[in-house]
Amino acid sequence: MPDGFICCLFHVMKGISIPLFFVLVLSNTILSQTLVEPNQNFFWESFSFQFPEKVVVKTESTSQKKLTVYPAKRDGFFMVVRILPWSEPITDKNLWVGSVFHTPIEPKQYERVILGKTFQVYEAGQVRNQNALRNQVWVRMDAKPYLWIWIQWKSDRKDLTDFFESNRFLSL
Repeated sequence: MPDGFICCLFHVMKGISIPLFFVLVLSNTILSQTLVEPNQNFFWESFSFQFPEKVVVKTESTSQKKLTVYPAKRDGFFMVVRILPWSEPITDKNLWVGSVFHTPIEPKQYERVILGKTFQVYEAGQVRNQNALRNQVWVRMDAKPYLWIWIQWKSDRKDLTDFFESNRFLSL
């Protein structure tokens, strides 16, 4: 093969690979993990959270910001927090309930105001993999950034039920 062909092929590949690299970098999620101690304030975006035990917090930064929380030492709960990307609230309860609760037991909906911030709370129990679970979805759409929080914990963990149902995880 002539040297000119190889040189031309190298420039073509270089021309394709550089834009492809930037597309992959911009579309991939940037992840970070943090170990957070119990009752320590964890700040994310414009929000502050506390957790009942030592947890691992994973943050994802893309066009949609997401926080995932799970215990560092034992099974019992997890939490997913998202910044909602749209500006108009979705008011159909079935969309929120259907997106999280699978065969909900005694679903409830109520409003909570914490330090002047209004949350719509959807709550239900359910059974998954022979575990009785409690679920809450908190939606804040009274001011930007809009927030969606999904919390799931084992029903037999009274300490977690007391913690999450008394709203101690939000230290806005």
